[in-house]
Amino acid sequence: MRHYTLISLLLVVILSPGQSQLGGITESQLNLHNASTQSSANDLREVIIATQRNRRLHVFDANTLRPLGYFTVNNNAHSVVASPDGLKLFLEQPAPPDVNGCCALFALDLVSHKLCKLIFPSSLGVPTPDGRWLFTQRGNIGIEVFDAKTLVRLPKIDAPGLYRLLPSPDSRWLFGITYSQRGQGPSLDIFDIENKVLVRRLPVSNDLLPQGIWLGDQFFLYADDGNQGKLWRVTPETIELDTPLKISIPDLSPGKQTIHRTLIAGGKHLFLYEGFGGKLSRSQDGNQEIPGGVFSIEPSSGKIVDHLARSAHFAKIIASADGQWLYGIDLATTEWSGPARLLKLGASNGAIMAERALEQDVWFISLAKLPASAIPQGAIQPEPCESR
Repeated sequence: MRHYTLISLLLVVILSPGQSQLGGITESQLNLHNASTQSSANDLREVIIATQRNRRLHVFDANTLRPLGYFTVNNNAHSVVASPDGLKLFLEQPAPPDVNGCCALFALDLVSHKLCKLIFPSSLGVPTPDGRWLFTQRGNIGIEVFDAKTLVRLPKIDAPGLYRLLPSPDSRWLFGITYSQRGQGPSLDIFDIENKVLVRRLPVSNDLLPQGIWLGDQFFLYADDGNQGKLWRVTPETIELDTPLKISIPDLSPGKQTIHRTLIAGGKHLFLYEGFGGKLSRSQDGNQEIPGGVFSIEPSSGKIVDHLARSAHFAKIIASADGQWLYGIDLATTEWSGPARLLKLGASNGAIMAERALEQDVWFISLAKLPASAIPQGAIQPEPCESR
């Protein structure tokens, strides 16, 4: 599976100039787009957007998990996120003719159904919450910047690493988590978005692989050594990392395999889970069953409140903004070798509220709010942007 990781980005060696603006959009389409923007502000529907490797970009109702429609995309489509206004999807997928490689970043307009290539190679597209900017990376050569409305390419941000990029809720700051590169250890780098500059580096111990998440207007940095988790609360003004909260994680590795965990957030809680199905994830060790599930964590103390859905082996989990629901891809085994399920769980108790059997494949999901009028009904074949 082609998870977006900093390790996979290190394999990108071909650099290509991106594209600065889009062609092929008529005046009538722009007027339709503007009218849709104005009329859809109060007509948003929460959905799960999901790619599968077999040329599909699906939309599921977030309440019932009922499939609503899909777009036909390239083979091996990977990550997808929605713009904050719900009028565009930013899709990471192979670009023809190399349809089995990875990856270029595309923008899919949900009004015109135009699918426009933005840049190759790329990482995940990351829009700011205010909808002004879109960030991605082509490799260890800085952070690429686009106007998220017009899709015009802007000057990049000079940056020393490959990052997981996390814009602040007020869209003023861009937090970037990077591993050991250019002779330097892992760190949390903080960028001023308006001025497009790196303002601070917060180094992390060399034996840790950090990650982080915004919970409301607070940022939490997390790392563990396979036995104990460490949690820091960080602000844009933080000068250095202080003593972290300690998270005592139960030993769930019968074979003493390395465990890679992912931190997510929703409502007032943090959630920590072990992802399966990836290149670095654990596989079944003999007859010993590997525990799964997700831990609910109290941010103020680092205390594990509950261990939810222990029998599920999740490839991916996302949380609703209010923290009421968790959505996850549950694998039949610890790998993508069998059928998978899309689950909706109560975040307070792990109860399954809805489920949907998925075609055997590799899937990626994210949560979005889309205008009801822009949600696909049935199958839709996007139109490529005209060449310039």
